[in-house]
Amino acid sequence: MKIIEVDEELYQYIAGNTQSIGESASDILRRLLNLSPRNAYFSLPESQSTTVTTSSNESIQIAEQPPVFEEEINKPVIKKQSDEVMQKTITKLEALLNSEAFKQENKAVIRFLNILTILYRTNPEGFALATESLQGRTRVYFARDEGTLLMAGNHTKPKQIPDTPYWVITNTNSGRKMLMLEGAMQSMHLPEQLIDQVRSFFTAN
Repeated sequence: MKIIEVDEELYQYIAGNTQSIGESASDILRRLLNLSPRNAYFSLPESQSTTVTTSSNESIQIAEQPPVFEEEINKPVIKKQSDEVMQKTITKLEALLNSEAFKQENKAVIRFLNILTILYRTNPEGFALATESLQGRTRVYFARDEGTLLMAGNHTKPKQIPDTPYWVITNTNSGRKMLMLEGAMQSMHLPEQLIDQVRSFFTAN
């Protein structure tokens, strides 16, 4: 095990430069420092990990594993939903995005949960399959109970998605929340134009 200490500002900077779900701190730093990426086929022993300690005395253990590439998470084999179901999802989601209440909401986590509610309620089967695929190698993002997410990490801050049986981690920045939404929406075969509209609410801040 390797231990390094970083202050809170540096930790937030590293976390803010995440580009894909499951990307480790080591991969982020390699990219920022223009170092060559690790060989995707080379793996370290399972017991080897890195613990990062922030100035607020929070210890975060990061497993030294091969990077999780976006296609591994965002491209599961999911049957295409019917045109009727897809149109229902698009209509409901557009109504949410265009509502004054949603536009005036300044908390990313509330927007995040509201969008997930629409995705589930308009297409429960597609949502279930999409969220099953949105899992990192060392982290669980969605579950049907709070305990599963708490077991995956001490600081996951799980919240139940309103009006659904699902829970989701919320200790992520706006960019990571958008990556999760993008993965789910792509898996559910929603149009890129709609995904871009959702993205505007998570990248403008």
